[in-house]
Amino acid sequence: MSMFSVEDSRKLLEQANLFYYNSDEEEADECRQMLNMNDVWAWGCADGQEVSDDQLQEVADLFWRYGWCGVLYWVSQQNNNCRSEFFDNNRFIDFVEQEEKIRKEIPDSSTRAYRDIVYEIGKHHDL
Repeated sequence: MSMFSVEDSRKLLEQANLFYYNSDEEEADECRQMLNMNDVWAWGCADGQEVSDDQLQEVADLFWRYGWCGVLYWVSQQNNNCRSEFFDNNRFIDFVEQEEKIRKEIPDSSTRAYRDIVYEIGKHHDL
């Protein structure tokens, strides 16, 4: 159950400037909501991820909990666990993935707060 309605989800994501709108000439009446993913997966990569109305609440919930990291995680999940060429983006995705596992295993936030849980996210490699 989402904490946002579909319309509130759209407003939250729009106010955070996460969307750009794209419409094809054939579908001039329909504008598609696209998450701006430019330069996320690789430099010079002009990319976007379409978000249908029935997905808005899930994206808004993740954004509310984790900020941009939640959006990266969601887009990665939509694209078969897509990975970025940028180490930090992958760490953000891994972080949200681990936190979501914990949140699903232990739904009560008070219980989660007092649980001793340790996990490792990425390893820094000197180039």
